[in-house]
Amino acid sequence: MYRLCVVLLVVLAGCSGTGGTVGDGGESPTETVTPVPVPDADPERGRPTGIDGSGVSDPGSLAAAHDRRLGDRSYRLVSNQTVRYENGSIRSQYRVDLRLAANRTYLVTVRTDGPAGPRLLGDPPAVSEFWADGETYVRAFGTNDRTYNEFTPTASGVGTWRFWATTGVFDVRLSPPELIRESLEAVPTRIESTRSVDGGERYRLVDVGSPDAELPFPSASPARNVSLVAAVDRSGLVRRLELEYDGRIDGDRVVVSRSIAYSDVGTSEVRRPAWFDRAS
Repeated sequence: MYRLCVVLLVVLAGCSGTGGTVGDGGESPTETVTPVPVPDADPERGRPTGIDGSGVSDPGSLAAAHDRRLGDRSYRLVSNQTVRYENGSIRSQYRVDLRLAANRTYLVTVRTDGPAGPRLLGDPPAVSEFWADGETYVRAFGTNDRTYNEFTPTASGVGTWRFWATTGVFDVRLSPPELIRESLEAVPTRIESTRSVDGGERYRLVDVGSPDAELPFPSASPARNVSLVAAVDRSGLVRRLELEYDGRIDGDRVVVSRSIAYSDVGTSEVRRPAWFDRAS
């Protein structure tokens, strides 16, 4: 995380930006509950999705199917990583709300919070917005007294759409497919129900009730009282994944939550932000 913060601080140097509320990534399609889950184990387009009648049979295949289904499609991605103390107060938080167009123009809002929150935007709480179309890169930093300017992505790609869609989703080098694969490798699941959403099947996956797990992520170890819920299309697209567990950090008991949520897949559009002229 330190290396990532250093790189981002280089990109963000000179900023000080933005308002806006990070959404929850939810959507309101027409849903019909099917009482008995009957997933189709046949792969879509000849490729495996990693799901069978008992749940996730191959987390790696599911993560790969998820990545393929997004391809060059537009979408909105909301991610959240929050660590709370037992009393509910935030120890650290990192939230990203990304809107990505088919032509890879993007608008992203990043928020940090908590005394142990990541410093990539400066001292938390902090918020920043970034917009880019592949040629022009602009940002707004701060809440009340915003600073606007242009920036240049790093040679490694920090600040590009690909960064925000992958390793920039969390404050550690962890992409959504990696979160999907590693979470489901560590936490056994079952299909709780099947829904028809806009004419397509969607499965609700839940953990099988095992209270402990050897999670590969930093923050709070060992993981106890592990809970996992996911919504997965028949094609393997993971619309939502929520992972929560208890643990200890520096002797303090905490609750760790990690989540990703995709919406507006194939329909998301991105326009210039209202503050574009002030930054360019």
